[in-house]
Amino acid sequence: MWQHAAEENQRHELQAKAAAYKGRSGAALDLDGVSTDLVAHWNRDKQRITIELRSYFDNNATYLRLDGTGNSAGKSASSTRKDGWFPKAPEIVLPVSDPLADVTVRVAAGGKDWKEGSRAPSQTVRLSPTGIAYDADTGQRLKSDLD
Repeated sequence: MWQHAAEENQRHELQAKAAAYKGRSGAALDLDGVSTDLVAHWNRDKQRITIELRSYFDNNATYLRLDGTGNSAGKSASSTRKDGWFPKAPEIVLPVSDPLADVTVRVAAGGKDWKEGSRAPSQTVRLSPTGIAYDADTGQRLKSDLD
């Protein structure tokens, strides 16, 4: 009896998440004085997610980095300021086995004082296909310009 109730509850949660599916997520982050937007889009086939870290024209931006975590560890992209040009937005494409599951990435940004070879401040973010992003360490919902 209890198992049936638990299965029923799990089914309702899955249906609610499927109904809330937007196929995108994002977070506005401030790391080392750099204002960034983390943007994620699940592809139409729901088998891949494209994640990009944008700083636009933030004068403080010197270094931007994205790292996949968990099963996507090893997938990463970074960009640095060169010849006065702003860093390009790094982008990674990760495989998705469950289109309703959250995806976690580590984001790093280096501001004006960041130097090549030094560690940049970072934050781990959990992106939900329902449009919500969370701090992966605290569970706190993050602000997003996508809302």
